[in-house]
Amino acid sequence: MVPKVRASVELEPFQIAVIALASGAIAGIAYRARVLDLVGTILAFLICFISATMGHWSWLVLLLIFVGGSFLATRFGFHFKLQLGVEESKEGTRGGTNVLSNGTVPALVALAYGGGWLSPEQALIAFTTALAAAAADTLASEIGVFAPTPVLITSPGTRVPPGTDGGISLIGSLAAALSALSMSMVSLAVFVLVGWPEGFEWKQAGNFDFLLLFLPTMLGFTGCQLDSVLGATAERWGWLGKGGVNFVAIGASALISLPLLDFFRN
Repeated sequence: MVPKVRASVELEPFQIAVIALASGAIAGIAYRARVLDLVGTILAFLICFISATMGHWSWLVLLLIFVGGSFLATRFGFHFKLQLGVEESKEGTRGGTNVLSNGTVPALVALAYGGGWLSPEQALIAFTTALAAAAADTLASEIGVFAPTPVLITSPGTRVPPGTDGGISLIGSLAAALSALSMSMVSLAVFVLVGWPEGFEWKQAGNFDFLLLFLPTMLGFTGCQLDSVLGATAERWGWLGKGGVNFVAIGASALISLPLLDFFRN
């Protein structure tokens, strides 16, 4: 049975205030640097605050790295993307829809943990997986547009123009795999350095450190491929928008991580 853990109740008012200031600083810097527009900034603050109060303050590090990495990937070769007409945001600035589609699942994981529905290990795996999937899709989309001959994931023999929904390429897939691995490595490093959750004993950890690296990497990459499949089908058919496709792919990846964690730990 999953132990009841209410992370937010354990926080003192001073700690909550510090988290609010840190969340505001992250969102404010993102707005000042034109990473996010005003609506995206407000939503980013809420996602950071929920993740840190209901989950753990160290999750802010993962969110900060995800936002920064996404912005750098968006700005990379931006003028070339403009010429191709495949830029996904105005001058690399992300809006509210993008923030919601990528940040809702991590926030829901934090809420589930704070409400006692997830153990610390489950929450950390699911949170990391959600960000790994979001990072993989973002990097694949932003870097994959430089591939000269992308193909449709549902019809590998069909070549499509760069930026086509459901299009995949070797360079895009490599970027997705590396970004998912990088996010997992950062999460593992934070986990080791911070020593969260309290009372976690390494002698009882078993293979958890390996799973924290392996599952988010594997599922993050898989979630990116699911995103492409949905883009080639549901998005092209008008059933889902781009934000909906991202949300479903990220949510599915995080959800699948829970039974897989239990399976590999037993």
